[in-house]
Amino acid sequence: MINVVIGIITYGDKILLIKRERGDFIGLYGLPGGKVEECEHIDVAIKREIEEELGLKLKFNSVLGIATEIMHDKNSTTILYCCELLMDTNQEISNPEFEYKWFSKQELINSNSIIESDKIMIKSFYSDKETNYIKLDCYKDEEERYFWK
Repeated sequence: MINVVIGIITYGDKILLIKRERGDFIGLYGLPGGKVEECEHIDVAIKREIEEELGLKLKFNSVLGIATEIMHDKNSTTILYCCELLMDTNQEISNPEFEYKWFSKQELINSNSIIESDKIMIKSFYSDKETNYIKLDCYKDEEERYFWK
C-alpha cells in the first residue's frame, strides 16, 4: 500500500494542476503531490512535495478527503490524502519541476487532458463537498487507456 498526498491550490476561481511526465497518466494534468516518506506527517509531506515540484511555500489548511485507489492492472492500492493548501497572493511559482496550468471550474469539467480520478476528487472533496471518502477502481482497456468504475 502506498500513501500519497495531493494538494488543491486555488487562486481566485482556478485550481492549479501539473502535467505528468513520469509514472502513471503521463501527458495528463493532475493535482500536485507525491509519496509520504517514512515517519512523515501528512501536512509536512504535502508542503514538501509542493515546494519540490513548484517552488511554493504554502500553508497547510486541511485534509479535505481520503480516497483509496486500486490500480487493477498493477494489483496495487494507493491511499490518497487530498489536502487544501493556502497560497499567499504575492507568491509566484519558481523553478517548476513540471509544466503547470491554472484550470477554471468549466475547464476542469470539459477537459479530456485531466486525470479522471483527480476530477472526481476535486468535485467530491472540494467543489461539492459531497463526502470525505471515496473508492476509486482504475482499469486499463485493450488500448492501454485508463478508466475508472
